[in-house]
Amino acid sequence: MRDSLVTADNLFARGDFDGAAHDRPPADRVAFSIALIYAHPSNPKRDLQKAKGSLDQVIRLYPDSAWAEQAALWVGVLNETEESKREIEQVRRDLETSQEEVEKKRLAIEKSKQEVDKSRLELEKTKQEIEKTKQVIEKSKQVDIEIDQKRRERGR
Repeated sequence: MRDSLVTADNLFARGDFDGAAHDRPPADRVAFSIALIYAHPSNPKRDLQKAKGSLDQVIRLYPDSAWAEQAALWVGVLNETEESKREIEQVRRDLETSQEEVEKKRLAIEKSKQEVDKSRLELEKTKQEIEKTKQVIEKSKQVDIEIDQKRRERGR
C-alpha cells in the first residue's frame, strides 16, 4: 500500500494527474473498506446506502480492480437484503391488516350472537304472550259458553 502511495506521489510530482488519481491501490481498497464499515451489522451508525455508494464508486472508478468484482457481489447482497427487509415489512403490514380484519369480524360475530340471543329472548317473550292470549281467549270462550247456558236456562 505504501508503494502505491509513493507511486501516486511520483506521478503527481511529474504532472501525471490522471495516473496519480487513477492509481488503484489503495483508493479502490479504501473505498471498499469504507463500504464494509458502513455495511457492518455491529456498526451503530450502519448505513447501507452509503455502503452501496462506496461499492458503486469502486465498480465505477476501478472496474479492472480485484475489488470491483467483490464490490459488485456486495451490492447484490445488500440489494437482496434491502428487498428482503421490504418484503418482511410488507408481510408485517399485511399480517397487521389481517389481524385487524379478524378482530373486526370477531366483534361482528359477537354482536350477531348478542342480537340472536336478544331475538331468542324476544321470541320467548312473544311465545309467552301468545300463550297468555290463548288462555284469555279460552277463558273468554268459556265465559261466553257459560253466559249462553245461563241465557238458555232463563229463557226456559
